[in-house]
Amino acid sequence: KGTGYNYGLELTVEKLFAKHYFFMFSGSLFDSKYKGSNGILHNTDYNGKFATNLLSGVEYAVGKSKKNTVSAGFKLTYAGGRLYSDVDTAASNRIMDVVATDEGTNVNHFANYFRTDLRIAYKINAKKSSWEFAVDLVNITNQKNVLALTYAPDPTNPSASPLVKNYQLGFLPIFYVKVDF
Repeated sequence: KGTGYNYGLELTVEKLFAKHYFFMFSGSLFDSKYKGSNGILHNTDYNGKFATNLLSGVEYAVGKSKKNTVSAGFKLTYAGGRLYSDVDTAASNRIMDVVATDEGTNVNHFANYFRTDLRIAYKINAKKSSWEFAVDLVNITNQKNVLALTYAPDPTNPSASPLVKNYQLGFLPIFYVKVDF
């Protein structure tokens, strides 16, 4: 049995789509903690302290009858790094998995999270259907954002730390076609 709290402040500024474009900025400052049955106050897993997002897009009618559209947009995210706990290396080596210490729960931060995505699309609006051809460029800067620690000892170097950082997906281009009818 335990208790927890979450509090923060958020600001959003938005321009709804009109005159061919839109944008939105949101920023949050927050704190999120819990007190477990041991009576010790800890950060929750997602207490990154802040998160910001900026997104924008444009769209223009094209073609002889101006029924088709070409659009482009981007999303930028910058947020506090994920938290992780101190690790009991001896216990981790015994069970061959990451073992966190109770007193060091969520006291460490990975580097802050940063990602930029771009999107370009062309949409053909026909009489009874529409066809959209697009490319999403996810994490265009190929930023290495840490996901978690894993236990992966190097057998060629037993004195090295058995803990390895796992990273989220790097740059990923996604090409797609969407048909609505």
